[in-house]
Amino acid sequence: MTEPITIGVDHGYAAMKTAHCSFPSGLAEYEHEPYTQKTVLCYDGKYYVVGSGRQPLQKDKTADENYYLLTLAAIAKEIAYRNAPTTTPVILAAGLPLTSFGREKKAFRAYLLRESKPVSFLYEGISYEISVQDVKEFCKKHGITENVFFISAFGITLGKYNFKKDAVFTT
Repeated sequence: MTEPITIGVDHGYAAMKTAHCSFPSGLAEYEHEPYTQKTVLCYDGKYYVVGSGRQPLQKDKTADENYYLLTLAAIAKEIAYRNAPTTTPVILAAGLPLTSFGREKKAFRAYLLRESKPVSFLYEGISYEISVQDVKEFCKKHGITENVFFISAFGITLGKYNFKKDAVFTT
């Protein structure tokens, strides 16, 4: 069996972010296959264009399938970037906005874990089969606050967008 790969995913209202990609959190469902495969997720016989707009603010991100579908797209993008196998077990290090973290943590973990059952989907025409083996509470594991985590993630993202190894900013 392949060793699981760890993928960090930040589930923001405006954007989904991993270590190597960021995209708007919008999702548009189509009954028929769109004319292009670019940013198209095919899951459970339905087609979704990923990154069109952003998610509306909602109290519970587990109320519908949108954030799960966006997570699949984020996993696919990260696997493609890393040139990793498209059939692989995954450990998610999930991030939620600070306002949601405490209230949604347990439910969101179960929502993403899906009993570790294999999930098959297509993203940009490429077939993936992943199974989420675990969802880590990254901050608790590393003994840092959510604030430190998100400020660090922002700094890394800012550096990547500016093509710099280091990013300096103030809060």
